Amino acid sequence: MTEPVIPKGHDPKEIFQKIKSDDLWETDLVLEPEHIPWIYIGNIIQRTLSRMIGQGPYGPVTVKCTKEGNLAVVARGGAFDDYERLEWAFTSAGDSHTFEFTQQVERIDIFTYSDRMEYQLSRDLTKSLGDKLELFEDSFYSLDFYTRRVKATCVSYTPKVDGTTNAAVSANHLLDDDKDFSTDSLCAVGDVVANVTTRAFATVTAVADHDLTLSADIFLVNSEDYTIDGPRVRLMGWFQA
Repeated sequence: MTEPVIPKGHDPKEIFQKIKSDDLWETDLVLEPEHIPWIYIGNIIQRTLSRMIGQGPYGPVTVKCTKEGNLAVVARGGAFDDYERLEWAFTSAGDSHTFEFTQQVERIDIFTYSDRMEYQLSRDLTKSLGDKLELFEDSFYSLDFYTRRVKATCVSYTPKVDGTTNAAVSANHLLDDDKDFSTDSLCAVGDVVANVTTRAFATVTAVADHDLTLSADIFLVNSEDYTIDGPRVRLMGWFQA
């Protein structure tokens, strides 16, 4: 191999390009000791800040890492013997509720049925709550985490309908003389009705003006507040006996 031509009269240009070879040093560059003086290696250290994102319901969501820079993952547990189910309906933005399981659960499933919610978890009834986790409407989140207490806070409040029953009580019916449910197309069969006074739930089976037929008898007295497809949360806590 002859010595490379050394340009005279001007400085050589430094050109950067992507190297496509997979085994540059092993195969493509057959070097002999006498040729080492003509190999130039820059002393610039380059860093890249990389992010992994996934598509969330309202745009990209950044995947989280541990404080050491490792990808944060959750180990999946095995079979469980039983579960406890807790549910709550909210009446306004900023309204919050603290759930307490009867025992510490090993896995928690969080169902956010409407609007945006913030959640904070604690492994027992004495330790402080953890960082806030925000979930969007119609979302599901499952976490293998020892949990006893969960605080949920309603961030946005956009129910289809809300109001107060103000007519005679009838079994399996929601009666509200101020709402024309059918004429104004306020709701539909299958919508979830929450009695936010008692936190009881049912689905709509038939729609008429001022009258909704429900799948369960959840309005037992007059003047009870309700929402239809309003902000609602369900927690499923799984545990082994």
